[in-house]
Amino acid sequence: MDPNTAVTTGNATVPELPELNPGLTLLESEGPSTALHALAVDHLLLECGTATWVGTGRHCTTESLNDIAPDRRVLERVDVARGFTPYQHTALLRALHEQLRAETAVVVVPDVDARYRGDDVQGSDGREMLVRALAQLAAVAREHEVPVLCTRTAADEFAAPVEAAAETTYAVQETAMGPRFVGDGFETVVYPVEAGLVQTTLAFWQAVLQARQPLHQATPGSNEVMAGGAN
Repeated sequence: MDPNTAVTTGNATVPELPELNPGLTLLESEGPSTALHALAVDHLLLECGTATWVGTGRHCTTESLNDIAPDRRVLERVDVARGFTPYQHTALLRALHEQLRAETAVVVVPDVDARYRGDDVQGSDGREMLVRALAQLAAVAREHEVPVLCTRTAADEFAAPVEAAAETTYAVQETAMGPRFVGDGFETVVYPVEAGLVQTTLAFWQAVLQARQPLHQATPGSNEVMAGGAN
């Protein structure tokens, strides 16, 4: 689809969101954003598969997913893992090879660099641990042919390896017309809402995903819940 077009359904114009391809994708934002959650849910609707979410810090909960998902059944297909230390986070990434299934549609790793910046990295260099973590994610993406969607806490020297490892990078920009994705030949068309006001909150993404849901393939009939499920 032409990246400079949007989909019209009924009376609503639905922003086009970038598709996630196998490989490491970096999503950049200028501040706190729920665009990551929106992309993950949108991809699940598109692929009718499951997701593995390796959370850190504020991303350890799935409240935002719950708030924006147009269908509760989508959350039943999200398996959440939590890493509260750099060593737990590394162990979770190493275990991905055994944990992923044939139906896994996306792996989401928010703030991939966060745990390696802390003082609890003992006897190791945090940046080296980050580089090894990225190598593990790249191997997972390659061997399982699955998209791995990441964010980083800051675009600084410490986290530079994240950008270097990413095959695709999208930036979420806040504009006068709302948020848009820009990068690698893609630009989302955004649109105003009533009276010229713009919503960039969870309610905005919920409305977008509800409008986009009919555009996707129907969700599977089975409501099987993965071990761990949505939390």
